[in-house]
Amino acid sequence: MLGIKLKLNKCSNMKGKNMANVVMYCTDSCPFCRNAEKLLLSKGVAIEKINTEQEPEKFADICTQIGRDSVPQIFIDGRHIGGFDDLSELDLDDELEPLLGL
Repeated sequence: MLGIKLKLNKCSNMKGKNMANVVMYCTDSCPFCRNAEKLLLSKGVAIEKINTEQEPEKFADICTQIGRDSVPQIFIDGRHIGGFDDLSELDLDDELEPLLGL
C-alpha cells in the first residue's frame, strides 16, 4: 500500500455511517477481478469499476503512480489496497470492514 489517494465522494449505509468509495481497475476476463468484486459485493458496498481495456490511459496513469500493472487494482477511499490477495488478507485479518465503513 503506497499511500496513493484518489478524491471521491462519500455514500451512507443503512446505519447512517459513511461507506467507503471503492474503485477497482479490472478487466472482464480476469478471475481475480471477479473474486474481488464478489468479496466487495458480499460486504454490501458499491464498486466503481474501471475497465482497463476500455480506458487504458487511466490505467497507465495509475500504474505509473503505484508501480504495479496487474489487475485488479483496488482503492478504498482513495487509498491503494492492491489486488485480490491484498483485499482477501485484509478481510481475513478483520481489517476490511472498518476500511469500508461497516
